[in-house]
Amino acid sequence: MVRRRRTQVLRHLILAVLATNPQLHGYGIYKRIIYVTQSVWKPSIGTLYRTLNEMVDEGLIRKSNSGSRRLQYEITSMGLECFVRETLPHATKSAGILTEFLEAYKGIRDKGGLPKLPDEFVERLYRLRKVLEELMK
Repeated sequence: MVRRRRTQVLRHLILAVLATNPQLHGYGIYKRIIYVTQSVWKPSIGTLYRTLNEMVDEGLIRKSNSGSRRLQYEITSMGLECFVRETLPHATKSAGILTEFLEAYKGIRDKGGLPKLPDEFVERLYRLRKVLEELMK
């Protein structure tokens, strides 16, 4: 069950990465996943490429050779539809959890009990705010 869930998370991360970064090569996708997960979870390169090939076969992404040795991957319209359909319910739940955490941090800070937030956390919050502002338009 855990392996299946990890594979599903990897598929969703690949689709998210390609939705925001069209035409990436496999290692570029891998580096982006490592950044997003802060290296807490590192899928093996073999698992990544196996998953990419499965997703190509399913029509969720396509690969092309743009003249270089590296294959470029791009999300398809079917991949976009799949991403939204499969991730929106989870994103809704996660947004509720994140909101609760952030409200707790604010409450703790207001009482003087929260030390300075790590710079990377603050940077990610600014990025989140920017994305939310664009999404809410």
